[in-house]
Amino acid sequence: MDVSNVSNDRVKDIVLCKGRKNIMQNKIQGSIVWFIATLFVIYSFCLNTAAAVFSNTIKTTLHASHLGVSIATGAFILGFACMQIPAGYLLDKFNARFIVSTGVFLLALGNAITSLSNNLIIFSLSNFLQGIGASFAFIAAAILISQWFSSKIFPILFGLTQTISCTCAGIIHYYLTILLQTHSWNEVYQGLAIIGVVIFILTLLIVKSPASYKRPMSISLKKSLIAVLQNKQIWLCTIAASTSFGVLLAYASVWYLQIQTYYLVNNLDAMIISGMIFFGIGIGTPLLGWFSNIVKSRIMVIHLALVLGIMSLMLGIYLPHFSIATLIPIKIVSFFIGFLLSGSMLFYTVVNETSSDNTRGVAISFLNTAVFLFNTFMLFIPYLFVTYISKDFFTYLWILPFFSLISVLLLYFIKETYHA
Repeated sequence: MDVSNVSNDRVKDIVLCKGRKNIMQNKIQGSIVWFIATLFVIYSFCLNTAAAVFSNTIKTTLHASHLGVSIATGAFILGFACMQIPAGYLLDKFNARFIVSTGVFLLALGNAITSLSNNLIIFSLSNFLQGIGASFAFIAAAILISQWFSSKIFPILFGLTQTISCTCAGIIHYYLTILLQTHSWNEVYQGLAIIGVVIFILTLLIVKSPASYKRPMSISLKKSLIAVLQNKQIWLCTIAASTSFGVLLAYASVWYLQIQTYYLVNNLDAMIISGMIFFGIGIGTPLLGWFSNIVKSRIMVIHLALVLGIMSLMLGIYLPHFSIATLIPIKIVSFFIGFLLSGSMLFYTVVNETSSDNTRGVAISFLNTAVFLFNTFMLFIPYLFVTYISKDFFTYLWILPFFSLISVLLLYFIKETYHA
């Protein structure tokens, strides 16, 4: 018996065992990092829309008008939009632990200041600060997932982040409404600030880039942005995502109400129908990402999902199916609107796979900013097409599927990025 061969085999087994152990540890640690990043997204997503829950009580307490409160809460959006691309650059250039924890800290600090607000100016400034902190959340999740996991896992985990944040936002808003019955909005914001401090501590202790990750050579924000703007594929993905996912968000948050009002649907049923859209988004985003791995194509899945999604959107807008007492048809259609059009979230995966390590954060934040701005524009653009003859939704909501079709056309010019 050759003793040297036995020794060599033993050494190989030990090395292989250690390698598997390290891989398992990396997966566990990466999953924990992803979970903390997702908590940050949930926290920011809830605060982005929480002011709508508190608007009436805030208006009364601060002796402000509806317009004043709307402008004050709009400061959140301003801070978010201004800091989005710089946030992506900072995540590309510096240690993720300190950048992400800084974002959480600013968001929690904004909450604390909001809880102490006694006039509209301070309330506006605190919302602006919250917006700056929240701008890091979505991009941080994308960057950390790309660092810890393979490109095949990216669309699934990124989709799950979207799923969990949408689901938790609805649940949290429900409980915030209940809390307002026994507590002031200042006290609720104090509680939210404490939650932010807890997430900040977890981020500071746990969130980091993997030890194997080699940070690329640092370039300036100007050069990084120029590199992104010169990439035609990123431009195509950005426009396509804006005209599909931006339209979906505008429809789900605002325009579906016009249809429900026209058909005299009560508020409870309208909320359920809206919930079905977001439920579809939550289920579809990770599932379609997983399916794109199975069929080994991002573009084909996006194309199929968008075509079927636009057909569902047209059914949701124009099919007269509200006379049925249970409203089952519109609930099913609404689910598939969210489920299928959520395929447009794969544009984030395409941009992630197109970008280099030193421009990925800027590229994803550029796309996200465009989606965010186009969604905002779509809240009032349809009004430009209201006719003098009729102001029913028939005369202006055609603009939603029209813009969505642009994203389908652009797909013919976007290159496949899936790699086996």
